Formats: sequence, C-alpha cells, structure tokens
Amino acid sequence: MCFHRNNNKYLREGRLEDVMALIQVLALDKDSHRSEEGLKSELPASPSSSESWLQLAKEHHEFFRVVERKNNPISLVTRHVSEDAGEKRPPLSPEHTQALLNSAIELHDRQIRRSQRWTVLIPIWVAVIGGAVAAFKALTCSST
Repeated sequence: MCFHRNNNKYLREGRLEDVMALIQVLALDKDSHRSEEGLKSELPASPSSSESWLQLAKEHHEFFRVVERKNNPISLVTRHVSEDAGEKRPPLSPEHTQALLNSAIELHDRQIRRSQRWTVLIPIWVAVIGGAVAAFKALTCSST
C-alpha cells in the first residue's frame, strides 16, 4: 500500500543505481553467473541500498536469478535462460541491456508515482476537517 514506503524496493535510497549497475555487469561481462566476490571485484563499491549484491539480487527476482547452493549464484534471468547451454552464455547485446535498464527505470518511476498518489488527497482531507470544525463551531455558538 502507498503508506508502506519500505515495501517499495525501488524507493530505497540508491536502489535504482544499484540495480542498474548489477544489470550492466551481469549483462555485458563474459561470465553470465557471478559470485558476491566476483561482483565486488567488478563494481567499485558495495551496494548502497542493500547489505550485499546477493541480497540485492534476491530482492529483485524480476531481473536476477539466485541459486545459493552454487559457487556463482547470481545471474540475470534473461541471460540464464538464453538458448546457449552451459555457464558461458554470450553477453547480451547493448540493445537488450538498454531494454533491461529502461525496465528498471520504469519500475522505479511507477513506484514513485504509486507512493505519491495519496498526497493528492491531503487538501481534500484538510477541507473536510476544516468544514467539520467550522460546522461544529457554528452549531455550538448558535445554541448558546
């Protein structure tokens, strides 16, 4: 619901940037599956919106696949299910990668719009409460 901002994954500070960075590494790197350590070697810092890259991937199953029992548990869903067999799937095309990045941006924007919908109601609530208070005062003043 719109009042529970913490449930909206993309609204966490730095989340979109973290998701986009992880998409790029997993889409364009020669290795299609990565470990936490492998991601740390590619990315300059830890994610700012999660405790680890593994945790971030787990929270975004719309893009990432996590199989913890493997040595390299993190992959992009779209790259993992590509037609080529084995762990060495070819990198995604720049166009396909851009489409994934655009999808992340769109999901982020939708969650922002959804979280702001209730703010339109504030002036209405203020008017209703103000009207009720004014009516109550008018009724109590006229009865005395």
